[in-house]
Amino acid sequence: MKRTRNILMALYWLTLIVAAGLYFCGEFLEVDMAWLSSDESRQTGIVVQMVMILLTLGLVPLALYLFKMKRIHALLMENPSAALLKWGIVRILTLGILLVCNTLLYYMYGFEPAFGYLAVMVMLTMPFVLPTMSRCKSETEEEKEPEQDETAEEA
Repeated sequence: MKRTRNILMALYWLTLIVAAGLYFCGEFLEVDMAWLSSDESRQTGIVVQMVMILLTLGLVPLALYLFKMKRIHALLMENPSAALLKWGIVRILTLGILLVCNTLLYYMYGFEPAFGYLAVMVMLTMPFVLPTMSRCKSETEEEKEPEQDETAEEA
């Protein structure tokens, strides 16, 4: 379990470092990333913006809810370490790729606010998937139903 957590933690921090590197290059070094877009018309930017809005609004809740899905939850109970590694990578990469893409697109399309807001939204959800040891253990254990007091049943 510790090896799995270390791999997931390294991947988690790697995606944050890449996004921070893009931010640092765009804001402080003032690297012009607009040449990456090669966008002659405004229409392409609007299409990319709509696609990223739909992807971000669809994939962020999916990534947060991923371990509660019945099939994945069953896999986590059967083979905890392997399933946690596989699905943890999927969850972290889903959010990480969205974060990096939105950050990059923010600078490519000339500080388009929508990409910045989407990047901030993904950034705010990243702590909810931070692979700490306690979270790894809680996600691979069966939830216990709360026991009721006998006195509460009698009343």
